[in-house]
Amino acid sequence: MPSGRALRLHRILDPRTERGIVVAFDHGLFLGPVPGVEDVVAAMRRVAEGGPDALQVSPGAAAAAGAIFHGRGAPALVLRLDASNTWRSTAPPRAPYRVPVATPADAVRLGADAVVAFLFTGYAEDREEGANLQDVGRLASACRALGLPLVVEPLAVAPGKHLVNPPEVVELMARIAWEAGADLLKVDYTGSRETFSRVVRAAAVPVLVRGGPRTETAADALAMVAEALEAGARGVVFGRNVWQHDDPAGMVRALRRIVHEGAGVGAALRELAPAGRS
Repeated sequence: MPSGRALRLHRILDPRTERGIVVAFDHGLFLGPVPGVEDVVAAMRRVAEGGPDALQVSPGAAAAAGAIFHGRGAPALVLRLDASNTWRSTAPPRAPYRVPVATPADAVRLGADAVVAFLFTGYAEDREEGANLQDVGRLASACRALGLPLVVEPLAVAPGKHLVNPPEVVELMARIAWEAGADLLKVDYTGSRETFSRVVRAAAVPVLVRGGPRTETAADALAMVAEALEAGARGVVFGRNVWQHDDPAGMVRALRRIVHEGAGVGAALRELAPAGRS
């Protein structure tokens, strides 16, 4: 791996553990204001107090919150390059789309350490999936030229719906995304160590488990992380399970106990304020 990509990648995956904790704040690009991130910059500041390795943000949030990424020990910046209406319930979409909103060159200008893009399967027409894959290939080429790591988020969709946890599809798309040039993968947890370990083996790049919808309890979210790590995951990309928690910084510290220190769920829960441990 060229040195520029390696240096940037090690801002996301701690070189001491080869694992990383990314907190995603790009939901507004797909859903508008979401509870917990109505003021996204304030939410990012609260989460940053817990010590995440990176924050995943939209171009607008990256520009508005630039100071959060300044200085030694600041989180790395992962820039979202595309948007989709798949999850939108306000002004429901008549047809799903995925469109670019920024380029790798934009990411470099904003100081990003990596970029992230979708790879959907399950479109109504195969040519749409093909166009998405072509875009990922072009992004991979552009990112290599800039020494910029590319995170690919392979997801199964149906018209207006995200299909969570189909293990055989997650495994298929993880392999395709790696073959197309991804440096990191962000994928749904498939529900068991056995099926997720097959996803990890399908790609020769680090796999981060995607948080998805908020779990019923913090313990449920942390247990999922522990299982994914046992299956070979190299970290997490969480959103709602962090910034919708009553103690966002504490939730990041709890994740750090599991991801970087190998602690159990019980020990990690002690990082949370008492009211948020259940």
